[in-house]
Order: sequence, then C-alpha cells, then structure tokens
Amino acid sequence: MRKESTTARLSHAQMDELATPLVRYLSKKVRNDEDANDLAQEAFLRMHKFQQSRNLENARAFLFKTANNLVVDQFRRARVHDKYLSSEMLPEQSDEENDKFAPSAERTVSAEQELDQIYKVVDQMPEKVRRAFLMHRGKDLSYSEIATEMNVSTSMVEKYIIQALKILRKEMKS
Repeated sequence: MRKESTTARLSHAQMDELATPLVRYLSKKVRNDEDANDLAQEAFLRMHKFQQSRNLENARAFLFKTANNLVVDQFRRARVHDKYLSSEMLPEQSDEENDKFAPSAERTVSAEQELDQIYKVVDQMPEKVRRAFLMHRGKDLSYSEIATEMNVSTSMVEKYIIQALKILRKEMKS
C-alpha cells in the first residue's frame, strides 16, 4: 500500500484507485449501489473541499471516515424522517382495517419539505454544534457520552445543543 505525502494532494489516478474500494465498502453498508455511488461522490467532494484549505496526512483514512460518517448521517435522516412521518399520520377512515394509518398526500409533501429545510439548517451549523446535535438527537447519546466522544466538557456539549436549537428555531420561523 502506498503512503501519501503529508503535503501531497491526491492525483486523479489515486482517486480512481480509491473509488472502487470505497464504493465496495459503502455497498455493504447501504441499500443499493446507487446510494453507495452517491455517498462515494459526496465523500470525494468533501475531501476535495477540505484539501483546499489544509493538507491531509492520510487521504485514504479521511475519505473512508468521511464516507462512513455520511452513511451514519443517511441512516439518521431516514430514522428522523420515519419518526416525523409516523407522528404526522392520521387514521384512515375508509380502510377496511381500521387499525391502519396513512398520512394525506398534502401532509406528506409538507412534512418532506419541512424535513428538507431542517436538513439544510443542520448542514449549515458550525461543525461542533452540528456534530453534538446529531449525536444527541440522532444517536440518542447523553451529554456526557457526547462530551467523551468530542473530548470536551459536558457543559460545552450543553452549550452546543442550545446553540443548535436556537439556530433551528430561528431558521424554521423564516
């Protein structure tokens, strides 16, 4: 395995070399090859953006870690989306089985638009604030668990979560 220089950027050949193993890795973690390819492309884009401002010591590790984080984010979003939709469901009166629930088409579209707006707001949060918020709301980690994971104090985690909630409230009102 080739070691990358601490100051070198990945060449196109090196990216091509990493693309196949990355997609293969992601294919084992997501539902289909299309999602794996999309996540791999997003990981490469994020690595490229990162390299614009800093040099990577280990581009391969950065790329795979970024891809793994994207998979986790995708699962979190799906779980939040499912939770939100299930909380918005209304009883369906005309169904033979009265215990079934289904949202109206209008409610579903509205919920999806609101969820997209939430994702955009969360994606624009400062990195540490976003990370703490997603660990708390997405992974259901306690403040102390997040503090350990992020190597900060519990008080700092609390401040991050408060900041995230303020950002969400402000942006969702407009």
